[in-house]
Amino acid sequence: MSPRHFAAYAKRDPKEYQAFSDSMWNGFVSVTHKVGLSKFFTFTPDFVRGLDGEAIGKELGKVYELAQGEEETHNHSSLYK
Repeated sequence: MSPRHFAAYAKRDPKEYQAFSDSMWNGFVSVTHKVGLSKFFTFTPDFVRGLDGEAIGKELGKVYELAQGEEETHNHSSLYK
């Protein structure tokens, strides 16, 4: 499959493409950890080390909801504990 195929897929069905893309990435991360390759990959940028991960996660959740066009009416704080 060519990059054009994936570009057309993303245009045709953006939500399904996002789910596919997320699944592929999560699979890659899982496999690298499972087979012991995680020491060769870092999934945490250097600038994040030492910062409050919980606070960052909460703010990223807000940004995600805004990007999806949803009002922030839910309290997701229990998801980040």
